Amino acid sequence: MSSVAGSAAFSAATASTRTDQQSLLFFSSAFMFRAGLALLTFEQIRPLFGIQISDYCFFVSLLLLLFRPSSLLLGVRASGILLGGALIFLGSLLSLFNSASPSNAEGPLARLFVLFGLFAPLAVVHSKNIQKNMLFLMGGIFANCVITLFQASLFPGIADALSINPTRPDISEIGRFQGLTSHPNVIGLSAALAVLLGFGLLSFDRYRRIRGRLTLVVVVCSLAGLLSGSRTVFVCFVPGVIVLALFLKQRRRAVVRVLVALIVFWGGLTYVAPAVVSQFGERLDSTGSDIYSDYGRLWSAVYAVQEISQKPIIGWGIDHIDDAGLTLVPWTGEFVGAHNTFLKYWNAVGLLGAIGFLALFAVPVRQILRLLKKNPSSTSTEVLVLALACYALLFIVSNLGPFDYNRFLYIPLFAFGGFAANLRTPLEMGLVAHHAKAGKLAVQQAL
Repeated sequence: MSSVAGSAAFSAATASTRTDQQSLLFFSSAFMFRAGLALLTFEQIRPLFGIQISDYCFFVSLLLLLFRPSSLLLGVRASGILLGGALIFLGSLLSLFNSASPSNAEGPLARLFVLFGLFAPLAVVHSKNIQKNMLFLMGGIFANCVITLFQASLFPGIADALSINPTRPDISEIGRFQGLTSHPNVIGLSAALAVLLGFGLLSFDRYRRIRGRLTLVVVVCSLAGLLSGSRTVFVCFVPGVIVLALFLKQRRRAVVRVLVALIVFWGGLTYVAPAVVSQFGERLDSTGSDIYSDYGRLWSAVYAVQEISQKPIIGWGIDHIDDAGLTLVPWTGEFVGAHNTFLKYWNAVGLLGAIGFLALFAVPVRQILRLLKKNPSSTSTEVLVLALACYALLFIVSNLGPFDYNRFLYIPLFAFGGFAANLRTPLEMGLVAHHAKAGKLAVQQAL
């Protein structure tokens, strides 16, 4: 009897140790994923093989997760994310029939597989604690914005000093500052995302203790957005704020207060540092805000649509994704490509790629709207509305620039979509249990 009890105790201890090890592995994997989130915009730091530093964190996170394969099954819940990624990858395989050569398609195929086949499920698995993910993402963007401020003022060479195997040269000599991103538009748009996240968190009561730090993030990222010279910062940010104001009815006063604070901040900035605001207007002129540049982008978009009409089903081949809409604009004498990610995917990957790209946005947004109708907890409601606002911002971003593989666009999409999908199942089970309990009580009262 004692031997049986001893073996049972040993088995229980072994199972407990194994569970602790798996929990530690999952915790370590989650930490590395959030470290990758913080480093999303550090595109100019590529230690080896031309791979940016955030991808190394994601690969380590995925490797740790492989020791707990049951966790990867959580990704099945994110139907929109996985469905969209699968359609894009399937379309890219079919587009090989029109590719110039298989060797030319190897690089784009590998990038799509890593992004949609590896990083998308990884983001879904670690999307349950979405609030920590948002804080890490904001922190990383804030750090890059601080570097941008130093680049524009005290230390102009800071970006060159910190860059490792950069893909693009620093273009701050034309009055646009990019920090450690690959282009000023990236720091501008990611700063808009951080400001929107900070804007939303400031209106939530449970973040009162860190409102000072959130305010600092909003101020620094707003300045970095101005220094980037990106015209699309406000175009993306304003719709996100409108979504917050429309859906956060119980927090509408808080949203209005924060909005008034931002307007006061802008007015104070105009009074205290008018040179920054005036230079932003000059940067808009220098970045091609003239009518000819806008017509050039419109011309390339029209040309991309013409190309799509010739091969709408299979596309021109994944190796032509960078050539979508590439045409010579007559009045400028410059070659311009399509500044629309959706058109680029449809042009290169075909109809499946276009449907898959839209599914990355449409399915999670539909899930979020359904969840909001089911009246989840106040905390979940706030996060879902903030996620919805970020989807509005990121969708506009994707239609105003050629962001084929940029991590700062896709990884937040995957994380927010995974959060909505993971929240859907327990909420639906809770509603079923509630209705069953109510029905049972009604039967008992009738008897």
